[in-house]
Amino acid sequence: MATAERKGRLPGVRDDHFMRLSGAQIVSTRALLTARENIRAAIEAKAMICIYGQAGNGESFAVNASLRELAPSLARRIQFRARPSTRDLRHELFHALGLPGRPPSHAIEFNRMLRGALEEPRVLVCDEAQWLSKLWCGVRGCS
Repeated sequence: MATAERKGRLPGVRDDHFMRLSGAQIVSTRALLTARENIRAAIEAKAMICIYGQAGNGESFAVNASLRELAPSLARRIQFRARPSTRDLRHELFHALGLPGRPPSHAIEFNRMLRGALEEPRVLVCDEAQWLSKLWCGVRGCS
């Protein structure tokens, strides 16, 4: 996957598709254009959006391609293993946001640092959200 320098960043264009086809061009399907417009609206509204569908239908591809066009410098990818804890979330955000130094050891300091970093506009992409625990889904409103 991503090297340490790219952690948290969008994948390279060639990595958008699992076959890594060289010279392939994006076809602007109705689904891709709809996803792009919905993502644009969510960014402008500073809101959350959920793009979902059956595996292999191109949700990740649509999000990556759209964000590469709409907000490449704002986009940060966060990815979790099964059932992440609050500590896991803090550490993933710390690394994805490219914060300097070492992660704080105390939760209150860590939260303060993350709040400060997240005052700047960001687009956080959590691909494969089904790995989130029911606690996070209940707090965040996913189903």
